[in-house]
Amino acid sequence: MIYDFRQYTFKPGAVPDYMKAVEELSIPIRAKYGVKLAGWYYSDIGELNQVVHIWGYRDYEHLDEAKAQVARDPDWTGKYLPAVRGLIVKQKTWLMLSPDFAPQPA
Repeated sequence: MIYDFRQYTFKPGAVPDYMKAVEELSIPIRAKYGVKLAGWYYSDIGELNQVVHIWGYRDYEHLDEAKAQVARDPDWTGKYLPAVRGLIVKQKTWLMLSPDFAPQPA
C-alpha cells in the first residue's frame, strides 16, 4: 500500500467546517475510486488548528488513476473544493510506503 499522508494548518475556527466537508463530500467521492481513509486526526492540545489525514492506495498506478478521477469528479470541483477553499493556511504532503506486516485499512 501507498499512503498519501497530509498535514494541514487551518485558520482559527475553520476545522469544524473542514471536518463537515470531508465527512459529507471528500470521503464518499474518494471511495468511489477505491481510495481508503486510513486515518484522520485533529489537534486538541499543543499546536491547534492542525489536521492530519491519511489516504490509502493499492499502488502507484492506483494513486495516479484515482487522483485524476477525483480531480475530474463534478462533486469534487463543484461542491468539495468550494466548501474548503479559503480554510487552509498551509499544507504538507508525504507519500509513505507500508510493509506487508503493517495493518491495512479495511
